[in-house]
Amino acid sequence: MTSLEPYQQTYTYDTGNNLTNLSHQANGSAWQQTLTIHPNSNRGTENNNQNNFDANGNLL
Repeated sequence: MTSLEPYQQTYTYDTGNNLTNLSHQANGSAWQQTLTIHPNSNRGTENNNQNNFDANGNLL
């Protein structure tokens, strides 16, 4: 059986009202997702940040 716990999500937007960051925080864990917006449009782009994985290849 899975127990429920309270959580908080925070959203950050740029000046064009594009979602740029999503943060999730709960008692047991926290995570964050950063979205990259193309500078010449309001479309999201692929995030090529190599820091998404640890030394063993696990997703951070």
